[in-house]
Amino acid sequence: MAKIKKIKARQIIDSRGYPTLEGRLWLDNDTEVITSIPSGSTVGKYEAVELRDHDPGAYGGNGVGKAVSFVNDLIAPKLVGIAPEKLKEIDYWLIGADGTKNKNRLGANTTLLISQLMVKAGAKNNNLPVFQYVNALYQSYFSQKIKIERIPIPIFNIINGAKYANNDLDFQEFQIIPSSSLSFSDGYKMGINIYHQLKKVLEYRNTMVAVGEEGGFAPPLSANVDAVEVLVEAVNNCDFKLGKDLFLGIDVAASTFYRNERYSIKDKPQPLTAEQLTEFLLSWVKTYSFLMVEDPLDQDDWDNWKKINKQMKEDLYIVGDDLIASNKERLEKAIKEEVCSTVLIKPNQTGTITETMEIIDISRKNNFSYIISHRSGETNDDFIADLAVGVQSDFVKFGAPARGERVAKYNRLLEIESDGLINK
Repeated sequence: MAKIKKIKARQIIDSRGYPTLEGRLWLDNDTEVITSIPSGSTVGKYEAVELRDHDPGAYGGNGVGKAVSFVNDLIAPKLVGIAPEKLKEIDYWLIGADGTKNKNRLGANTTLLISQLMVKAGAKNNNLPVFQYVNALYQSYFSQKIKIERIPIPIFNIINGAKYANNDLDFQEFQIIPSSSLSFSDGYKMGINIYHQLKKVLEYRNTMVAVGEEGGFAPPLSANVDAVEVLVEAVNNCDFKLGKDLFLGIDVAASTFYRNERYSIKDKPQPLTAEQLTEFLLSWVKTYSFLMVEDPLDQDDWDNWKKINKQMKEDLYIVGDDLIASNKERLEKAIKEEVCSTVLIKPNQTGTITETMEIIDISRKNNFSYIISHRSGETNDDFIADLAVGVQSDFVKFGAPARGERVAKYNRLLEIESDGLINK
């Protein structure tokens, strides 16, 4: 098998106009792979941290020159002559070299760049699609076979709010989720049709049609419920049936509007207690066909998470994103205390693919649902699409079915399905 000949990193720009890392790896048979790393707008305090330059004179302090130097001058020379198949050993070497709990020395962007390059190079070295190689790695690491038999269900974020948009919506994402009975291509087509119909609904209402960071529309609506209503109107105009053909989802991102033990939202004149916000969300679940509620309460409000999960878990997926932040210890606590039913997994929150797989392994062993997710600051790299198929995540969350950095991932799933690669 070919060994690593060279690795080179450089600074590129992500979908939000901020710097991020791109890396290239050459094997000694001249095979080349390339990958790039995303970045989040809403960064949980429990996730691994990126390495930024903090030089106000360059990109407002967001440059990644230090990370580029770490890769090119410190890490890459030590990996020359190593087989990329040694992913686990390389990942743990990086973890040890960093020596911190949250990667604040090397940076999660630095370590993930190397980790993803190893996976892509290992796949090339073994003449396998990345998703099949990921699947083989998982089986070898955890002695558990995952049968690849489907494309994960897409979650389309088609109305953006909060930090993803310059509007008055408190909730971060308003989503549509195709029925699991549909093929990926049919669900994708449904999402695209509703996306375009939603634009027509907003235009008919004389509402400004702006687009948020994740490709969804960012209308200047006065209350969160208005976003749900225009979404329902768009679905009905397409002659789809909520609760049958598709379902709704929402990322509440409650930590962003939690202050002094209260939740302030436009729909209510006074700040709400956790119990009152729970009642408000339950009323939505009863009125509309919701399948998924993400981060319904503050990331440290464990007692009330337990209560809301108990009240809602029969009806829908309660998703921990900021609550868990792809953190192994917090996931184990969430499972033990039964505070949610699903974990959102973002590889750059862990910093290596090995650690990402460990999160997946914990989830699978505890019958816990998991979703592979993008970040708000993305690139055209489609790696996480292959990752999601390889580990057979229940859902994928890549944003709206629009903008190149989002559709690159959806189109990769479409390619895997249309080429019949799952059955090979």
